[in-house]
Amino acid sequence: MARLLCLVATLLVQTAAYGQSWPAKPVRFVVPFPPGGSTDIAARSVAERLSVALGKPVIVDNRSGANGAIGTGEVARAAPDGYTMLFAADQVTTLLLLVKELPFDIVRDFVPVTQVTTQPLALAVHPSVPARTVAELIAYAKANPGKLAFCHSGTGSGQHLSGELFKKMAGIDMVPVPYKGGAPAVQDLVAGQVPVGVLGSTPLIPHHKAGRIRILAFTSLERFPAIPEIPTLHESGLTGFETAQWLGLFAPRGTRDEVIQKLYLETAKVLALAEVRERLAQAALQPVGSAPREFAALVRADIERWGKLARELGIQPQ
Repeated sequence: MARLLCLVATLLVQTAAYGQSWPAKPVRFVVPFPPGGSTDIAARSVAERLSVALGKPVIVDNRSGANGAIGTGEVARAAPDGYTMLFAADQVTTLLLLVKELPFDIVRDFVPVTQVTTQPLALAVHPSVPARTVAELIAYAKANPGKLAFCHSGTGSGQHLSGELFKKMAGIDMVPVPYKGGAPAVQDLVAGQVPVGVLGSTPLIPHHKAGRIRILAFTSLERFPAIPEIPTLHESGLTGFETAQWLGLFAPRGTRDEVIQKLYLETAKVLALAEVRERLAQAALQPVGSAPREFAALVRADIERWGKLARELGIQPQ
């Protein structure tokens, strides 16, 4: 009887807590990457104003390692109570291409809340490469098959697959050079150790402005507002070429619909604030704030597209 009474009391406490208006305590945004990167910058920009909107602290917790798998796995195992969320990059859709036997599935174990930002990738070259346009780079690569290499943030990443897509659409041969993250890849591109890079825009823009590298094109369909004078691959002869890095919020599967909707709506309001948009613009990030259904469609489309290309290239998880 005592055990039964204890169980009933526990259930009553849980039911009362579950019925409370969310949030009743601080919310944690797990960022599966180190502090200082674009994901961390965006998460902190949103969390600061979201804390005011929700009336409870929104804490950014960096849990980096294994290409984002450590932090993502932690959120997948978290209770779906609305107090542990994943603030992730598009890399979550390519992790299955990188890591064998992942302990989580981004579709099975998570609910997309909202796409927070988008940013095109950049096709860039070291000044030693005799190309100032995409057409000149393609011509140079065709005249020197297999002699050019391009750096990216890791095998199976969006940067790697975007580079492979560029090769395929341009009809050229370049050797992919994987790095353990974008930062060391940028360093070697700037140093001239690798002549070409397909990398995130944020770390490349200062080097481009300083003349240490040349950004030839961005991967969006429309020109990037951060540097509108640089064309896109789409308008440089590779019609329809479009890839992007995005950041978004996910909740553990089983999180209540009302929590998902409130978090989406309040985040969208935060992203509309001038001060937040300005902070994101400084990191070359464009705010989005899409509905959960729209974000879910983007995630599925990316998984399908990158999975198909990876199979064509014979990329196997390791």
